[in-house]
Amino acid sequence: MLAAWALRNSKPLAGVGAALALLALAGLGFWRGVAVIERLQAQAAASARAERDAHWRAEIAAANALAERARAEQAQAVAAIEARAAGDARRLQTELNAMEAANAALAGGDRCGLERDRVRLLDGAR
Repeated sequence: MLAAWALRNSKPLAGVGAALALLALAGLGFWRGVAVIERLQAQAAASARAERDAHWRAEIAAANALAERARAEQAQAVAAIEARAAGDARRLQTELNAMEAANAALAGGDRCGLERDRVRLLDGAR
């Protein structure tokens, strides 16, 4: 009797089983599809991050190159200014030495006060 009932009711059970199997297969396919989409999304995000990192590394390198060029130009300007200042200091020291020698050569170098010849030395008139 159980065998007869099972034979009579086996078609609906098989259909339900097939539907459940198809539903499980569809769920597995959906789950794999979502996993693939997530993996592609992660790859796209990693690629975008790598692109932005490369972009900003290039920007930083360009800014560093500009700063280094500005430092080099500034160092050259400082060297030129220092050379000019050293030349001016040497010239002024030479002029001072010449003026002191001319002052010492004047008659009465041990006297105090300004005489006409000493004033002319200061004015550069000679």
